[in-house]
Amino acid sequence: MSDARSRRNRQNTLTLIGALGASLAIVLLLVLVTVRPTNLDRNEVDWGSVWTTVAENEALANPEFVESDGDWWSNRAELIGGQYPVWYIGFISPTNGFVAVEQFAGDPAPEIAAQLDDVTPTQVSLGDETWTVFDRSGMDDVGNRRTIYLLSEIGEGANLMVSGTAPISEIELVALRALESLETSP
Repeated sequence: MSDARSRRNRQNTLTLIGALGASLAIVLLLVLVTVRPTNLDRNEVDWGSVWTTVAENEALANPEFVESDGDWWSNRAELIGGQYPVWYIGFISPTNGFVAVEQFAGDPAPEIAAQLDDVTPTQVSLGDETWTVFDRSGMDDVGNRRTIYLLSEIGEGANLMVSGTAPISEIELVALRALESLETSP
C-alpha cells in the first residue's frame, strides 16, 4: 500500500472519530442545558375544607399540624359511604412517607378486619389512650398499611385507625393530632 493511500485511510478514521466525538459533545451539551420542570403534580387536597362540608363533622377527626411538625399535606380526603362508611384522609409526611387516618362509624370493612387479623397486636399509650398496634412489616404485601394504630370505641361505637408506610414517629404524630382534634371538638 502506498504512503498516500495509507494517509487517506488514517485520515478517514480520524475524521470519523472526530465527528463522533463532536456529535456526542453536542448531545451532552443539549442534555445539560435542557430545562426540566420540577414535579408540579402535587395533587394537594385541603382536608380541612372537605371536613367542613361533611354533615356532623364535629365527630370526625380533623388533624391540625403545627409548624414544628413539618410540611404535611393531604392527597385525599373524603367521606366514603356504603355499608361500611369511613372518613378518610391520606397524608404525605415531610419525609415523603404515607399516613392515612380512617374513622369508621362502626366496625371496619371486612378486608380491613382481615388485615388486622394477620398479625398479633401490641398495645401502646398515646395521648392518654391505649392504642392497639398491628405491625405488618413482616407480611408479603402490606400495601399502604405496614403499621396500623387502632383506637376502638371513640364515642358511639366509632373506631379511629391511623396507618401507613411512614416511620413510626410520623404515624404516632398523626395519631396524636387526630386524637387531639376529636378531644377538642364541641
